Amino acid sequence: MSSQLGFAWQRISLRTKLTALSVAIIGVLVFVSSLGTVALLRTYLQQNLDRQLISTAATLSNEDPTKLEDRLATNQLRLPSLPTDFYIAYLDVDGTLLIGLASSAGGATSDVPNTSNFTASNVIATQGIPFEVNKRGEVAEDAGIRGWRMVAVPLVSMPGSLVVALPTSANSALLSQYGLIGGGFGALLLILSGLSIWLTINSALKPLNEVERTAEAVTEGDISQRLIETEGDTEIARLNRSLNTMLDGIQSAMQDRSKTLDQMRRFVSDASHELRTPLVSVRGYAELYRMGALKKPEQVAEAMERIESEAVRMTGLVESLLTLTRMDETTKLDVKKTNLVSLAIDAAKDASVADGKRSIVVTDMTGNLLGDDAVVEAKVDANSMRQVLTNLLANASRFSPEGAQIEIALDNNSKINGRRHLVLEVRDHGEGIPEQLREKIFERFYRVDNSRNSETGGSGLGLAIVSTIVARHGGTIVATETPGGGATFRVVIPA
Repeated sequence: MSSQLGFAWQRISLRTKLTALSVAIIGVLVFVSSLGTVALLRTYLQQNLDRQLISTAATLSNEDPTKLEDRLATNQLRLPSLPTDFYIAYLDVDGTLLIGLASSAGGATSDVPNTSNFTASNVIATQGIPFEVNKRGEVAEDAGIRGWRMVAVPLVSMPGSLVVALPTSANSALLSQYGLIGGGFGALLLILSGLSIWLTINSALKPLNEVERTAEAVTEGDISQRLIETEGDTEIARLNRSLNTMLDGIQSAMQDRSKTLDQMRRFVSDASHELRTPLVSVRGYAELYRMGALKKPEQVAEAMERIESEAVRMTGLVESLLTLTRMDETTKLDVKKTNLVSLAIDAAKDASVADGKRSIVVTDMTGNLLGDDAVVEAKVDANSMRQVLTNLLANASRFSPEGAQIEIALDNNSKINGRRHLVLEVRDHGEGIPEQLREKIFERFYRVDNSRNSETGGSGLGLAIVSTIVARHGGTIVATETPGGGATFRVVIPA
């Protein structure tokens, strides 16, 4: 049974739960408040009634019963202020009624309290403390509408007792009327408060409808949906900001994932294509040798030379792929202050040894040669920057004519947005790069001229590696035109 109630409670909407709980709390508070007010009012009325009874009994206990009515009629005796309905009785020691004086608002005096039990000993036992009796004359905590509130004291001037009684009907009627009025106002208050709470909660939770709508739109695939952000530090405002931040992260992650998948597909496709060509060549020469088509020694030597050349080409391609893979893993750079002149001179020597047909010089931006003692420092990863120089020099050597000069220009005093930057330029004097292709050349496996790249041994990965290294340093690389013809690669990195 309890589990069924719990399940039913869980199915109720949050608005209904909050409204019901709020109204229930208000109802309990109103009920407790009403009970307390009625109790206080009852006590007040009873204390007021008791003061009247005690004061009247103190006055009449010294009077002669036989002269009481005449003294009252001639105004020789003034009683304390009593309600319209009252009853005064003089009894002997046995409780027998000697004189009874009654007053009623309607003039009828037949409805009087039963005083047969008020013997002298019983009266003394009351100690002059007011009490209530029901219509049968029995002492009761609450005599009800037909009961009496009275006080009984011994007479001073003669044996006997005095009883002064006031009906409880007036107080009971007042309390009943107050209860009806209080109950009516309480019910009205609950209705109005319930309606107000419902409207307030409904207004406060209305933004959750927007959250639900946005969540449904995102579920259907529209990750561009966002919640309306409001000013302030309310719960809804904080929730909207948090959800928008989460949606931004999700959208960014999905875009990155989509971009990564696209790159992976293109990467696998291009890598497969690049590896297929040398593998076909190697396989072709191997089959010719197996079939005995290569009979002359010079033919075998040429085939072996071609196989070796294609193997070297595949090795370079695989090494480039591994380099890019390691960079994609975002290994931490070993950044420290490095003299770029030394790196550039070493890279120029290595490139000259490998090529030998082009001169490579290291200069500043104005064309002045830099020697071994020159210093152009910047905080970079030395191994990575050596890779940048090697790839850019290899690219420049590949696309510049024999005997041409290649310059490496350095400067670390350029200010960009108030911050010092390192500027590195590698300039060649070859055929240059068409303007519309200067951004695409940094993409993986992109070649300006595929046939020429095949001849020169390019894999289309060198500039992609350079772009990745520069980006990891927080810098940029662009391709421009060298004055007089050729291509200039300009690297800018925070120094």
